[in-house]
Amino acid sequence: MAASLQGQSYKVDSVTSSAKVMEIAGRPVTFGAKVTLEQLVADKFNLSDTGKLVQVNVNSIEMPEQLINIIGLQFLQRDYVVTLQVTSQGLSQIVVAKKRIYVSAMFLTVEQIPHNKKAYSKALEKALRLAVDKLK
Repeated sequence: MAASLQGQSYKVDSVTSSAKVMEIAGRPVTFGAKVTLEQLVADKFNLSDTGKLVQVNVNSIEMPEQLINIIGLQFLQRDYVVTLQVTSQGLSQIVVAKKRIYVSAMFLTVEQIPHNKKAYSKALEKALRLAVDKLK
């Protein structure tokens, strides 16, 4: 850890969502995000009740997918794209992270598979990590 980062203190104030998607696999999209953010901040900086406030908003969640059919075989590629707005010390920055999954099936249809909460969680964690990297 760099010496210049050790003296800085932050407090995770809130993690909110203004995304149109409110739930993934029956859980709120912000489920576990504040705890994860606090862990990531603590790894790089000091956590303190009197530290600089950090606020994160999930601006959008996109799940584009591409389906390929080849003679009885189906291949589905789905991306989980999470866009966050991180605000600290009056500065707001946007971070975007993506996690890609693949599903394949023979003689079955993969079009209506449920959303993968683990893939979404990994995309959210990656976005939170990028957000912490933006803190100074």
